[in-house]
Amino acid sequence: MKKMEDVIPVTIRNLGIQKKYNAESITLHWKKIVGDEIATHAYPILVQSGILVVGVNNSVWCHHLSMMKESIISKINNFLAEKLIIDIRFQAGYLKNCQNQENTEENIDSYGNYKLNKVKLDDSDIESIHKMVDHVEDKYLKQRLLRIIRKDFTLKKMKKQNNWHQCASCTILCPPDQNHCNVCKLVKKDKVIKEIIHTLKEIPWIRHHELYEHIPCTDEEFHQAKYTLVSSIGRAIQDGSIDKFNVMIFIMLTTGAKLEAINDAVINKTLDKFRRKK
Repeated sequence: MKKMEDVIPVTIRNLGIQKKYNAESITLHWKKIVGDEIATHAYPILVQSGILVVGVNNSVWCHHLSMMKESIISKINNFLAEKLIIDIRFQAGYLKNCQNQENTEENIDSYGNYKLNKVKLDDSDIESIHKMVDHVEDKYLKQRLLRIIRKDFTLKKMKKQNNWHQCASCTILCPPDQNHCNVCKLVKKDKVIKEIIHTLKEIPWIRHHELYEHIPCTDEEFHQAKYTLVSSIGRAIQDGSIDKFNVMIFIMLTTGAKLEAINDAVINKTLDKFRRKK
């Protein structure tokens, strides 16, 4: 006889709901993943296209968790043994509506004021859902799978009812007012930021309006790329593993000075100031 821990993964894969099951696991094991302190102040609401929406009980903790975002993403993906989450959106004030409730998706409004509990499945939908899990004998597993599949059917029906359309870059459905899904937006933004960083390494003194002629980007993307590069070089300076050329780039990025204005005196003064701040 096969063990339950061997049967469950195979059943989930055969049903084609591995990602949905893993998304549900985040909610089920939230406290174990992030720890008691974070779980007291924040709770997962839903996962959409790799974006985890987390309700937080106040703006202070919302800011605090934003600083810990990369660490939380890493903990979740390590727990699931899959790179399921690529970003997290923290929403202050939503915790009281979802914490310690089993059917959180019935109590939230996360799709532009569309509520899932307003979407009704017809008899054919329900029959299709139950057929998918007819062969599952374990009652607990069947109940969990039914909940996941029912939610998936409801989401798809909600989207069709509200004129969602296919993303311009992939097959994921998007709201009527968006051309790209969240994942494709993040991929596109990441590509733009990498291009900006590459340009900043070549021309550290360049301004946003000058760069825009070559790489169309928002002011936010420009400053995010600049901050990323400055932080990277700053950490290297702090560790003492940095060459003179990158120090010059660091100075030009932080002061806006051009290459001809950089000399040993300026370099030493900037490094002393930076190390005092650290």
